[in-house]
Amino acid sequence: MSSSQDNRNSFHTEDERRFQSLSRYTILVLFIIISALFVPVMKLFFVPIIVAAVFAGFLNPIYNWFYRMLWKKAPLASLLCCLLLVLVVLIPSAFIIHSVVRQMRDLYTTALPWLKEFMQTWQDYPIVDRFTNSRIGKWLVNEVNWSQVLNTISRNAATLATTIINRTYTGVFGLAAELVIMIFTLFYFLIDGKNILDRIQYLIPLKLEYQQMAISSFSLISKAIIKGTLIIGLIVGFLSAITLLIFGISTWLFWGFVIVIFSIIPMLGPSLIMVPAALIKMLTGHVWQGIGILLITYIVLINVDNVIRPRIVGSSARMHDLLVFFSTLGGLSVFGIMGFIVGPIIAALFLTVLKIYNEEFKNQLDKRAQPDSKIMQS
Repeated sequence: MSSSQDNRNSFHTEDERRFQSLSRYTILVLFIIISALFVPVMKLFFVPIIVAAVFAGFLNPIYNWFYRMLWKKAPLASLLCCLLLVLVVLIPSAFIIHSVVRQMRDLYTTALPWLKEFMQTWQDYPIVDRFTNSRIGKWLVNEVNWSQVLNTISRNAATLATTIINRTYTGVFGLAAELVIMIFTLFYFLIDGKNILDRIQYLIPLKLEYQQMAISSFSLISKAIIKGTLIIGLIVGFLSAITLLIFGISTWLFWGFVIVIFSIIPMLGPSLIMVPAALIKMLTGHVWQGIGILLITYIVLINVDNVIRPRIVGSSARMHDLLVFFSTLGGLSVFGIMGFIVGPIIAALFLTVLKIYNEEFKNQLDKRAQPDSKIMQS
């Protein structure tokens, strides 16, 4: 009697195990299906959410101060942080972008007539005359049809300028929409960010130390981007714009804005704009102004990054310059103007995942590497 009871219990237990296994597989399949539907819905908001998370981490000390000062009223403290970001960063940026677009239009209307005039009178400039009378200059003049080259440049420049202006207007409206979503998301991240993060940590099946590595990497790189890439870019762009203004370049603000973007390129960013500006000054007879621009570029602007970045970022948050370069350009290409934030963060998280992989499979990796080391020793 007892043996038959035991058999029924074992069958019952086996059925329960099968049902639990089936239930888990069903939940997993449902999770994958719903996630596959949910991701496209949220895809449009991926960039604003990431940028909001970055600013939430950066503004968290200010939020905590407001929270204590305002009798622990979280919504009011978060609202003040968002207003502070709008007043200090977004509104001045909007005025600057408006001025940059206006100078871009001015550049488009003045550059083409200047280029046509230069095509007709380029041999009259003193520095060009001296160069064309040299041995190399005579060879270049005889071998290259410069009128055709300049005509081609003129046509391509007109087409490129029109395309850039049209895309700029379109991009400004798209950026404005992303910023509204980002501010709205930031408001709730400041209030509920810790609870959201704790819940994500609870649900992710990773060791706590690995979760902390990912969070630490995100936090360090986020602050490094804002304090390093953004602030240093603004400093270099400001100094470059002032230099161009002093030396009489009317579209100084536009080129300063471009240099802010190009400053992500280590040791080279400002040179991409300042060197051509200096050469144009020299070609038009303002040799000393061109030399002045070159001196300021290579004595001041190039060294700003080397002097300031280690002080405000620190070594713990640094990534290799080449990885910063590729991840920033890739981010700009994939995610638009906000990509200069999202790209390096994704690169940093990728490095963190590699580090976790190395920690988790260290023994296997060491064993696999041992035969190679023995071969090298022999």
